[in-house]
Amino acid sequence: MKRVRRSVKNFVRRIHVHVSQLIYPYLVQKTNPIVAEIFSLMSRDEARHAGFLNKGLSDFNLALDLGFLTKARKYTFFKPKFIFYATYLSEKIGYWRYITIYRHLKENPEYQCYPIFKYFENWCQDENRHGDFFSALMKAQPQFLNDWKAKLWARFFCLSVYVTMYLNDCQRTAFYEGIGLDTKEFDMHVIIETNRTTARIFPAVLDVENPEFKRKLDRMVEINEKLLAVGETDDIPLVKNLKRIPLIAALASELLAAYFMKPVESGSVDFADFEPQLLY
Repeated sequence: MKRVRRSVKNFVRRIHVHVSQLIYPYLVQKTNPIVAEIFSLMSRDEARHAGFLNKGLSDFNLALDLGFLTKARKYTFFKPKFIFYATYLSEKIGYWRYITIYRHLKENPEYQCYPIFKYFENWCQDENRHGDFFSALMKAQPQFLNDWKAKLWARFFCLSVYVTMYLNDCQRTAFYEGIGLDTKEFDMHVIIETNRTTARIFPAVLDVENPEFKRKLDRMVEINEKLLAVGETDDIPLVKNLKRIPLIAALASELLAAYFMKPVESGSVDFADFEPQLLY
């Protein structure tokens, strides 16, 4: 049950990213009705996904009331390019997570722990198409991709997304082990494939295939586990905060070191130097 609740929390975090797909149609419907229509179609897809998840959660006597997003959530305006970077990465990393699980369970049906995974492929392709749309949006706005600031922001968002996923997943390894996957191997596969896909559009990406990057991720996991352990002690808040200081400093040091690793120069790909294949 704890794993289910944790999954719900991560689902809600993902909703905060996708809520932009509900807001943007209203912002652009007068200036660009075609883009507004595409955003509306993506909103439809996300509503369908949420419906599937709510149906699944009902089997565990759980439910999500998403009305709080409009009633209690304060909205903060971000420049469109930041929304585009973050949502593009969210969609593409979601695709690679879901399609990897789908392929694994298709090859190993004994690990099919819930019926929804049998119908996962179309869901995966929704994520992939949404990412392609945001890729097209960014290519239509070259200033989002073609200067030195874009390179820095691209690496920042890649690092943020990859580290967040890795740390979160390493806290709930039971789920991945339950379906026959090694959590860290799964995450590195997803990170590498997402990075290769992202390199087709972002002007620079992280060198995630450098073994040093994986070592830094594992070091962050160790530090994060110590931080969580501090929070579970019976010490008074002041003592807890004092114990956290060196750990937070160590975590920040690893993050900065990963960010400043030599990046991989990349960029928009219009014509691939290989025979195109249907991507699943």
